[in-house]
Amino acid sequence: SSGINAEWPLRPGHLGGPVVTRAAMYTGALVSGLTLAAMTAPSEKYLQMSGPLMMGFCAVFAASVATAFLPPTGNLGGGVYMIAVYGGVVLFSALMLYQTQSIVAQCERLPQHMNYDPISASIGIYMSTINLFVRILNILANGKRK
Repeated sequence: SSGINAEWPLRPGHLGGPVVTRAAMYTGALVSGLTLAAMTAPSEKYLQMSGPLMMGFCAVFAASVATAFLPPTGNLGGGVYMIAVYGGVVLFSALMLYQTQSIVAQCERLPQHMNYDPISASIGIYMSTINLFVRILNILANGKRK
């Protein structure tokens, strides 16, 4: 035996397939909508969000670190947990708009004779998508327990 148990998601107290599937569908819909909005925006207004995004990132990061020390059952711990999870959804959604519009702007301004590496440029979008999925999964899993 390799020590890996394929049944662990189905046991009580663990996440199962339906919750993960719903989180994946919600994430896909959210990412698709945000990408479409960023690509079809008439101006580059999302590129001006770098300052607020950094402040939001610092707040969500501080709240995420604080959740390790404050129990989510208390008033303060519960509030900090909510900032980390729901604030993370808002932050990474806004970051997705910023990153997508940044890639579009780079492609439009790049001379034709230069090579563009879309994989390196889209790593941030990939990480934002993973962060959105984890936070949406966290929201759905906590809603299921209540």
